[in-house]
Amino acid sequence: MIKEIRPFQKQMVMENLYRHVEFLSVKVGDRHLWKEGSLSNTANYIESILTTHGYAVHRQSYSCYGKNVSNLIAEKTGTNRGIMILGAHYDTVPGTPGADDNASAVAGLLELARLLKENSNQKTLVFVAFVNEEPPCFGSYNMGSMVYAKHLKDRGISLDVMISLEMIGYFSKEPIQTYPIPGMDFFYPKTGDFIGVVGNFHSYRYVSFFKKGIKRHSSINTRSLTAPEFFGGINLSDNYSFWHHGYRAIMITDSSFFRNRNYHQESDTIDTLNFESMAEVVKGLYHTLLEF
Repeated sequence: MIKEIRPFQKQMVMENLYRHVEFLSVKVGDRHLWKEGSLSNTANYIESILTTHGYAVHRQSYSCYGKNVSNLIAEKTGTNRGIMILGAHYDTVPGTPGADDNASAVAGLLELARLLKENSNQKTLVFVAFVNEEPPCFGSYNMGSMVYAKHLKDRGISLDVMISLEMIGYFSKEPIQTYPIPGMDFFYPKTGDFIGVVGNFHSYRYVSFFKKGIKRHSSINTRSLTAPEFFGGINLSDNYSFWHHGYRAIMITDSSFFRNRNYHQESDTIDTLNFESMAEVVKGLYHTLLEF
């Protein structure tokens, strides 16, 4: 085990998660190309938080529909060979404040960067806040993660794995959970109180590693799914861009529209999130990343 320098203080983590989600979903609100200044204000905030924690932030900027947009990249060098990317998109579809989708995951990304800064990690950790994950850019070469993954591939940079944080804030003990095909609820919970770790067959060992790690190091119920890329929406986030370029990638998710009826709605607000459960997800990831 690697000796921790910075302990996990749950109350502080919960407060920081709330602060980040509040800024993104309440103070900025909708975050997309057609709301003037929303993406730049969000990018400036993310950069300021990472800089405060001692990171040098690189902006990978490009033009999209005549507007300048940016991925934000911060790196922490590891003691051994290998690179792991932790990413989350910061944009929303028009008409939603996007508290769960995807301010929750950006908040988790920022907290993990803070927690991991003063610890010794074996793999080099790259934290990336992606722009333009949502339609109309999803799946196109205007998608921020597609731009970044192509950049890595063109330069022959190898990765161990990319971890996509996609909606990590909505939890309920009510039987609201649905699944892409009938019968899955015989094997998975009917209650929406777990975090999912999903990936394609190429990434199966990392699905298993992170499921076991989160389960071991936190109190959050953790379930996993390894399936073909086209199955059940597991390709509907930034992990898809890395699969497209031949990299291994997994997604950490509360299962999105299979649970959260506020998905892509104006009702996706901060008051619907469970920050205690979010903190447990961050705790599980924090300890697991230090073990990798």
